[in-house]
Amino acid sequence: MNPDRADETVGVISAAGIKEAESAIEAARSAFPAWRDTPAEKRAEYLFKAAALARLKRYELAALQVFEVGKSWSESDGDVCEAIDYLEYYGREMLRHNRQIPMGHVLGETSLLLYEPRGVTVVIAPWNFPLAISAGMSSAAIVTGNTVVYKPASQSPVTGYMLNGIFEEAGLPAGVFNFLPGPGGAMGDALTGHPDVAMVAFTGSRDVGLHILAKAHEIQTGSSVVKNVIVEMGGKNAIIT
Repeated sequence: MNPDRADETVGVISAAGIKEAESAIEAARSAFPAWRDTPAEKRAEYLFKAAALARLKRYELAALQVFEVGKSWSESDGDVCEAIDYLEYYGREMLRHNRQIPMGHVLGETSLLLYEPRGVTVVIAPWNFPLAISAGMSSAAIVTGNTVVYKPASQSPVTGYMLNGIFEEAGLPAGVFNFLPGPGGAMGDALTGHPDVAMVAFTGSRDVGLHILAKAHEIQTGSSVVKNVIVEMGGKNAIIT
């Protein structure tokens, strides 16, 4: 619903539950080997296509945020522009880092540094920057060869659906990006504590972030990885006037 007009429906969303969360993780897990082996240049190209599509939808994406989360027009437009910047930036960073780097100068030894994807990444996004932060966390994971299960904030699922549509239109293979709207309380632990999840990226409150850290680092039977957890927790920037 439009938070400024209680009688206005912005969109109708089916809320996923534990069963759908399991299905999304399985889809991401199954898609990971082929996506990991996709050349970095090809992965980056999907992000560049998504950025081009977002430019064409710039005003629609900005207007949607005005209706769905009550952002001002200028703030909404800035959020869309930031999302486009993320898609371009991470694509180009992948191209820059996609090479083996010689390390050390030990006689008779050749040491190389290279980066490898980790696997299924759960992305949990906030409502206040519903497109930019969603696009940033997701595109960084995708372009580095990971697959994503993306849960938008409960207040901004329609904007999340638009991001899903952009990736689909860009031709991203099935299972690489999995859109999973629904209540965080019902699905959060099932996602962050799942043994097949290798990484969690979260932006939101301090309480939820600390809970995710604790849950993700519990020892789970059948898990083959130690989870990486990236959390940006609530705070205010200092302003000098």
